[in-house]
Amino acid sequence: MESWRRSAFLAAACALAIWSPAAAPAADVPLTSAALRQRAADIVVTLREYRASLEKLLAIYETSLAKAKDQRDQRQEFLNRGIISRREFEDAERAVTEAQAKVDGTRREIAGADHAMAEATTARALAGLSPLKRGGYEQTAVLIRFNGPAPWSLKAGTAKLQEFFTARFHHPLPVSAYGQTPLHDRMGFDHRDALDIALHPDSIEGRTVMDYLREAGIPFIASWGAVAGAASGAHIHVGQPSPRIVSKR
Repeated sequence: MESWRRSAFLAAACALAIWSPAAAPAADVPLTSAALRQRAADIVVTLREYRASLEKLLAIYETSLAKAKDQRDQRQEFLNRGIISRREFEDAERAVTEAQAKVDGTRREIAGADHAMAEATTARALAGLSPLKRGGYEQTAVLIRFNGPAPWSLKAGTAKLQEFFTARFHHPLPVSAYGQTPLHDRMGFDHRDALDIALHPDSIEGRTVMDYLREAGIPFIASWGAVAGAASGAHIHVGQPSPRIVSKR
């Protein structure tokens, strides 16, 4: 069972290595748009394979979880009838907890793979587009982008956006990445002054946030994600796109 996990992590390492800063060209030698598109395409392919391996792993863990729950329920009955000791029942409960942790962890890894694929898909799309004029807005089959003229401050801007969102929807803004993260480091993206929000662009909350950003003149890129039917990759990137993924024409 653990061999699946090792294979999954190996695939992820290979995928992220494609975008590692060490593999990237020097800052004063920008990649061409064609090279950017190819690099993004490579990581999407590898991450799809990684995600598929995680799906197989998840199925195995979910089966194990179901069996652990059945055994726990059986031991609960045996405990009630005085057939087994409390310790034997607690062993079964612990097995359920461990099995659930594996299921939850794998689901988080799938969500992370979806987010990485969305980032790479967006990078590939941006590499093929001309820069937007100041204040420009564009929607394609892959993304929505707005080159707002207002300055964006990660700390102050996030606080205002959180306040607006909480007042409107009565729950916290679902932030998926605040500033630079290990994922962005490995993918070679400069995300230091950017915010990622885990909202689907077609949802009421997503549209409301984009309307707020446009009205405030704040730049953003919204992506539907790279996996059909998977909501975890869809997000709204607030701030300018990463310098690494802006096409040099």
